Amino acid sequence: MLFREVNERLRELGEGFSMVTEQASFVCECGNSSCMERVEMSLTAYEQIRLDAKRFFVLKGHELPEYEKIIEDRSTHFVVEKLSGGPAGIAIREDPRS
Repeated sequence: MLFREVNERLRELGEGFSMVTEQASFVCECGNSSCMERVEMSLTAYEQIRLDAKRFFVLKGHELPEYEKIIEDRSTHFVVEKLSGGPAGIAIREDPRS
């Protein structure tokens, strides 16, 4: 969940420069706490994912089927949703926007 907070700060920076670019670089939100790989997407796409606290984006191959299901396959990454119960509850409870 740390990367969710990092990505919120990156979004804020991106919005500050939105007159320059609509694209931004975010940190993969996979379950591997040492993963620092980047995902490029528009600020609008990021906001679309963030509308639901249970949804995250992960690079392909970084998904964890025991904790999340793939709900969208984008060109470089998946949008995943945490499974009901513990994983979803944790995602909602630790959402920096709540």
